[in-house]
Amino acid sequence: MRKDKHLIEIRISALAEGINNLHFHCKARDFNGRGLADAGFGEEITVEVIAEKSDAEISITINTSAIADFSCDRCLAPISQILTGSLDLLYTFDTSFDNSKSEVNEYRPLDKNTEYIDITEDAADALLLSLPMKVTCDNNAACQLYSGDGAGKDEDAHTGEMNAWQESLEKLKNRYC
Repeated sequence: MRKDKHLIEIRISALAEGINNLHFHCKARDFNGRGLADAGFGEEITVEVIAEKSDAEISITINTSAIADFSCDRCLAPISQILTGSLDLLYTFDTSFDNSKSEVNEYRPLDKNTEYIDITEDAADALLLSLPMKVTCDNNAACQLYSGDGAGKDEDAHTGEMNAWQESLEKLKNRYC
């Protein structure tokens, strides 16, 4: 009998032959030790799983979606973005799998006696890989001042007003540029 319950798991015996759609709703803090809450992910995380079962294999597509809160790398304004991630997995009962036939990057052998497939770590990886390397505002005119393309410099010169954080950024820019 099983003693531990995983956050996102698929019971193999509950899967019908063919395509199965599964939906999971989790919280960022439920992914223990993965740091999703620290990375800016909000409370609600949606994981949609498409599992296609056949006699010899189970093909799983994981689609994740969550709202993440960041600050702009240029102007430090708060930004919320919907981040989506995707991951394809292939579990096979056959030990002599020909990897050249598959477009799936993650191939995993599966024992015939396995009852559950735990995809908690895979869903967390898909979320973490969806994090952008650089976060910037798209529609903030004050942020465009420091974009490097000179788009907002004339507008700011006409208004003559600068916020304290803009003045601070201007001083840093002049110091290091």
